This record gives sequence, structure tokens and C-alpha cells, in this order.
Amino acid sequence: MRDIGNAGVLFLMFGMVLPALAGRVDGAELGQPVYPGTEWEQRTPEQAGLSGTRLKALAELAGGQGCVVRNGFLVYTWGDPTRSGDIASAVKPIVSTLLLLAVQHGKLASVDAKVSDFEPGLLKLNSGKDAGITWQHLASQTSGYGLVEPPGKAYGYNDFALALYYDTLMQRVYKQDGNRVLKEQLGDILGFQDKYAFEAFGPKDRPGRLAISVRDLARFGLLYLRGGRWRDQQVLKPESVRLALSSLVPVELSRTSGQDAEMLPNQRSLGGAKDQTSVGPGMYSFNWWVNRTDRNGNRLFADLPSDTFVASGHGGKRALWVLPSLDLVVAWNDTSIADHDDNLKNPNTKFNQAARLIRDTVQRETRVSIGNDRWLINGAVTYRGAKAEGLLMNVRMVNAVFENPRHADFDPAANTNRFLEKIPDYVAHGVRAFTLNFQGGMPGYEGAVNSAFDADGNLREAYLGRVRRVIEACDRHGAVVILGCFYQRQDQVLKDEAAVRSGVVNTAQWIKGCGFNNVLLEVANEFGHGGFDHKILKTVAGQIELITLARKTHPALLVSTSDVSNATVPREIAEAADFLLVHFNATKLDDIPRRIRALREVGKPVLCNEDTKTGDVGAKAAELCVSASGSWGLMLEKVNQHEPFTFSGAADDESVYRTLKQLTTP
Repeated sequence: MRDIGNAGVLFLMFGMVLPALAGRVDGAELGQPVYPGTEWEQRTPEQAGLSGTRLKALAELAGGQGCVVRNGFLVYTWGDPTRSGDIASAVKPIVSTLLLLAVQHGKLASVDAKVSDFEPGLLKLNSGKDAGITWQHLASQTSGYGLVEPPGKAYGYNDFALALYYDTLMQRVYKQDGNRVLKEQLGDILGFQDKYAFEAFGPKDRPGRLAISVRDLARFGLLYLRGGRWRDQQVLKPESVRLALSSLVPVELSRTSGQDAEMLPNQRSLGGAKDQTSVGPGMYSFNWWVNRTDRNGNRLFADLPSDTFVASGHGGKRALWVLPSLDLVVAWNDTSIADHDDNLKNPNTKFNQAARLIRDTVQRETRVSIGNDRWLINGAVTYRGAKAEGLLMNVRMVNAVFENPRHADFDPAANTNRFLEKIPDYVAHGVRAFTLNFQGGMPGYEGAVNSAFDADGNLREAYLGRVRRVIEACDRHGAVVILGCFYQRQDQVLKDEAAVRSGVVNTAQWIKGCGFNNVLLEVANEFGHGGFDHKILKTVAGQIELITLARKTHPALLVSTSDVSNATVPREIAEAADFLLVHFNATKLDDIPRRIRALREVGKPVLCNEDTKTGDVGAKAAELCVSASGSWGLMLEKVNQHEPFTFSGAADDESVYRTLKQLTTP
């Protein structure tokens, strides 16, 4: 991609901005958002859960100057982070943010308003072709300005259109100098520390080119990471943030022919030409680049979470990365990276190398794997020397991340916090895995809407935040998460089978992009259940297709699914899955060993992650399961599953947890 001038674009990965995701530092641990004051509050990489070694490698790869922010703290810098310099095309999302603020302040009716309302010269230009240009057309590089195509009919990365965008917004909408607009709308509010100006090369040389320091650019990234909020002020409305990050250029839209058309007299460029890159459709939104896929299914950044978004100029030489799922902001300038034009076809571009280093700076402590049909954590067999050696004793805690928009009195974040506080106690009693789900959980009443997916299969920001906090807490305590995708009576949220497939891909991509090594994937909870609507979730063939799709997206991920029938697994699924998931809810005690022995003939671990037996009966079920070399999972339907959800650690069921501790202690 080329920049305004030479070689840059803004590159971004898909944006579902997460509000104040928790990390492992101070108030952030409980989900409290942290913001910089006059100066950035600092933490060491280790305090922020990052690898200093990998951060150093990132700095050496990039060069120039840069900074890394995690959980709202400045944790690493290189070069001179106070130096103010031109950021080239990385300015574009800032211009579009000023557009959105103009709409919020009533200066524009909407982003669909006609630019010709403020620049009447467009009305008759090219026989009226340009009269229909809207502000959103300018923000999505689909205006057709200076080109033969009508507005919205072709994609053309166009720096003449960008100059029209900037000049009209400042001079005709705000009716102020661009520097004053930037200062009043963003600089003063976010507390920019260093020199900044929309005159990177002076007032007469391409005004609109922004000079700013990397640590101030990171403040702008943090504003988006925090969902448009800055301390106690909602600077950018949540709906404006969603609009900015999800208004994608249609993936099927063609690139401009490049044939010139008339422009306004004395029309200038901010640096480049009218058709600088073919990349954009399916990945471009309000001048951000989002981590979605092109028409061929190629993801912009295959190694990062799907909610990542990036602004990039001069081919990556100047960039702002925002990774909500990792609560990370990275800003750099004057680097040696300038090859993201090749990013989709070459996994070893410097840009892709940097992406992997950014992801891998987040330290992960727990890795689950399978060896000789036994469960391993960090390469060592689980519970060595205990009766449960090689097994994965677990508890169903799906509703630890529950939400229901129809239940206004329920506080999802507080509910998750209560569970997080008790994880150490559960682990101390032998639990090494917790089952979560992106849907469902049956809270004890019908009609709840509990889904991490939207209608198209995209992952929703708030839900991801809670799940991420649980996974990271489990990672720190040496525990695993069995993460499910779909649940009966909830798949109706997804509009069609294509959305179901997208949901699996997005889930696997999110796990991969976050660098989670302690997650197992359950495609569906009790597939075939009458509560499912979509055929792909009701058939063996559909489940095999989804298992294969998840594994293709994330080859290292261990994937399975569970059947509606208790303690059985269709042979085809047993062969396709990495481990066998069963439920023992209706299985009699005496029948448990026989069922496990039959399943183990496939040569894969057998894992029960749902059994409603409690008290002494539940304890006996755990013993019988272990005796047959099967992992057992408790589901306390009336305690952890039905609202109000209770998380009291081993006190949830003293008999069961006492037995779990005995079975897992050498």
C-alpha cells in the first residue's frame, strides 16, 4: 500500500472495540479503566504481563521510535517517543474522527450528508456526477472524486479526495483552522504532551499532514480502545466508534479503472495519487484498516485477533496498532518497515513479523496439549502420581460470563468478578479446566439472549472482554478453558449457516490472535438438540465441517464437539475430533466406566464436561470416571448455572470438591 505521497496506507484489523479490558495490573485486574494524566503512568513490561525480551526484538525489527501501552500504562519505549514527526497516512482515522465529532456536535446531519452542501462546486462537476459524494464516501475511499466512476461504485485510494475531505471539513464545516480544531476536539481532551500540528512541513506545504509524537498518537489509540471514552467523558459516542470500525467497504466492490475525471479548480493532493492500492474492499472502514478478509478469504493479519485495527503510513513506516483483545496499543514512526503491500500474500513481511512479535509480547503461562491420550499442561502430565494422572478434571462455569440485555438489573462485569475471585480456590481443589461458552448456559428461565455473536457471526466486544479476563486468569493459575461456540435456543441470533461458519472462524482466529495456549474448543454444546435451528448444528456432517474449519483457521487448536445423547460420540466425529466430549447428566453411575472404556477404543482422551450429579453421588461419579481413565466435569445446575449465580469455591459442593482434591493429589 502506498501512502499519501509515496507508500503508505492505514492498515487496520477488524474493530470491535472493547471497553476497558482487564489485564494484570492494579485496577485493571478488576476491569477498571486506566488513563494517562499529564504524563503517562508507567509500569515495567513484567508488571503488565509482557515480555521485555520480545519488546526489545520488536524495537530492533522496527527501528525509529515507538511506544507500547498495556492496560492504560506506558510499559515500553524506544528511540525518542517525544519526537513529533509526520505520520503520513496514519492521519486518516484522525480526520474521520473529527468528522464523527462534527456529526455529534450538530455541525453535520450525518455522515451520509452531501459534501456539496458545503462545497457547491461539486454540484455541476462532471455533469453532476460528483454532487452525490457523501462524507462517508470520502472516509471509505469510494467517492470517485477525480475519477470517472460515480460515488460508491468503485474503490480508489485517493489523496486528492483526502485533501478535499480535510479542506472542506475544516474550512466549511468547522470554519476554523485545522490546528485549532484538532486542539479543541482531541488534543486538549486527551492531553497531548508534545508538539503537534496539521502542518507537518509548514503552513504552505500540504496542510493536513499531521506531525505528532508516538506517545501522543498512542493516546488517540487508547481513546478507541476505551470505546470512545476518556476518563469521565464520553468523547466519541459508542455508536460512532462502532460506525467507524464496522462500516466496511463492500468486499465485492471493484477497484477504480483509474481513468481521470475533472476536479475542482486548483485541487491539491495531500501527497499521493488517486489509485494507490488494490487492498481495501472488505477491510477498510472510515480510513481505518480492519482485520477482516478480502473476497478470496485472505485475512489482513492472520496472526492477530480479529478485532485489531491499525493506522499505517508509508507502507508501515508509521503506524498505530490497537489490539482490544490484548488491551494493547503500539505506536511507531520512522521505522524500517514498509512492506505491508505484500502482507496478504507473504507471511514473512516485516509487517507480519512485527504483528507476531506484538502478539507474542503478551506472556502466556499455561499450555494444554495431548500426549499418548493423556492431558499435558506445559509439557507435563497432569496430576502426576495421583489417581487422576493424565486427566483434566473440570467444572462447568458457562454463566460466569453471562449477560442478558433483557435483564437490566443484571451486572455482567460484577458477575464475572465474583467468579474470578474464586478461581484459586477451585484450582486448589483439583480443578484444571472450566467450561465457558460464547452462547447460552440456560440461566434457569427461558427467553434470555446470551450470545457473543452478532447476526453475521462476528464476535461482540463486551462479551469478548469477560471471556478474555477469565482465560487470562486461568492462564495465570495453570488452568484450561473449554470454550464452546454454539448453544441451543441461542443459535437463532445468527442469521444463516454462513454466519455460523463465520462464527467458528472468528472464534478460532480470536484464540489464535490472542496467543491463548490454554483453550480447547467445543464447537457446539449438544449438537443435534431440538433447540438448534441451523441444520449445520444439527447434523454429524455439519459438525465435522465446523471442526475442520476451526482447525484450518488455527491448526494448533484442539477441537471437539458434544452430542445431545449422553455419553455417546458418533464414530465419524470421534475420528474428526482431537478429544471426545461427553455429558453424563442422565448416565447411571454403574454405566459410567463401561461408556468410557468403549469410547477410549478410539485412542483419544475422553472428557466429560457436564454432569449434574451432586453431593455424594457426584463424588462417586468422579471416582468412577477416574477409575476408567476419563476426565470428569461437574455442573451445579442450581448453584452456578441458575440465576442468581453463586461462586463460592469448594463451598459450592463440599463433598464433590473434597473428592476432587483427593483424586488429584499425589
